Amino acid sequence: MSSVVQANNTYARIELLVRRLTALSSESALPSSEIQTQTNTFYSADFPYAIKLDQMRDIYTFYTQPNIDRYPLDVNYNQGVRAPIYIDGIQGFFYKDRDEFYRIWPQWPTMFNQYGASSLFGAITAATQADPCQITSPNNGLSTGDTIYIYSVGGMTELNGNTYTVTVVDSSNFTIGIDSTSYTAYTSGGSWSVVPVVFSFTLPAPFISKTVVIGGTTIDGNSFSIADDGNGNLQLITVNAVTSVPAQTTNPAVPGMYNINTGNPGLINPTNIGTVNYVAGNIAFTLSLPLQQGTTLTVWCSQYQPGRPYSVLFWNNTFYVRPIPKLIHQITVETYLSPVQFMLTSDSPILNQWVQYIAYGVSCEILRQRQDMEGVQNLMEGFMRQEALVLERQGTEEINCRNKNIYSGAQSNLGWNSGWMQGWY
Repeated sequence: MSSVVQANNTYARIELLVRRLTALSSESALPSSEIQTQTNTFYSADFPYAIKLDQMRDIYTFYTQPNIDRYPLDVNYNQGVRAPIYIDGIQGFFYKDRDEFYRIWPQWPTMFNQYGASSLFGAITAATQADPCQITSPNNGLSTGDTIYIYSVGGMTELNGNTYTVTVVDSSNFTIGIDSTSYTAYTSGGSWSVVPVVFSFTLPAPFISKTVVIGGTTIDGNSFSIADDGNGNLQLITVNAVTSVPAQTTNPAVPGMYNINTGNPGLINPTNIGTVNYVAGNIAFTLSLPLQQGTTLTVWCSQYQPGRPYSVLFWNNTFYVRPIPKLIHQITVETYLSPVQFMLTSDSPILNQWVQYIAYGVSCEILRQRQDMEGVQNLMEGFMRQEALVLERQGTEEINCRNKNIYSGAQSNLGWNSGWMQGWY
């Protein structure tokens, strides 16, 4: 009596079935590399969630860090997450709706008026009509090679709004490397500031990342906006100007003919100019020009009190934790894993039952891409039959699983504020 050959549930069997189902048996008609690519694509990306619902379900665990509220998720490995969520083993509140989450946890901003420039600046008391022009500014503290910006000079207005390289003469005089013999005579006033201007100050902290906004007006009358990127960098935000194509002065003026969005006016172009420490409250950045006289910086940030987290928002592939943690906590949530692709011909899918279903699915996709819709139709009966068999197993597994509702005894009792005086605090 001879032994019976056992069922082959490896990738090699899938490739053999694909060649039979597509009737493309030769390597020249259907390269193995194409079958491999289509198989891994179907298995990792196109495989229906209804089938891999429980087989690919797992627990995703991450650990909070003090004063860090955002934790990204690798969605190429974890295709999705769902409640319940547990913080240190106790069930918490899980959200996927920003509106609902931020109604409970609003990021109220606080405004500060701040100057904080640490760069040298001083007053001008005289300017010569000479080559080079000499500026008098008592006890200025400048060094040869410094770059300064001059403004508000009376009389010799040609000096205003320009930058100059300094050569120190003595403690109260320096030259600026230009020929001013033809300039209007100096009368009064004027100021200078070393550029770029360095701003450095500390605000009451901690505050939430991606909530820092700084604004003001420079000496040339232009406003500026600075925002943090959430990673401790301060960025100068330059917004594209609004443009019109054709120009709005074009005649005849036909209603609706102008496209004023051509220049992408909402597109921002960030440039790193400084840093922010969200915990210590230290802010430092540089601007190319000093602030307009008599004005200060306007700084907005959302302060918070750290604590034990019990609410989590999952949005845009990132977990947002509230309250923002004061300590390290373990957070676990259910996740759907992406199936690991086949690497060897001896690899098998998670369930052996899936072999024929995968073969039918891959065959249909190969024929569809070759525009063989008749061949696809011939395979649909077998594909649907295999899918029904796989789903039957899923349904059988869940037959005796009671759904949770407000009337069932399976309704859970949350660990925070679940009853009068029963919360954590």
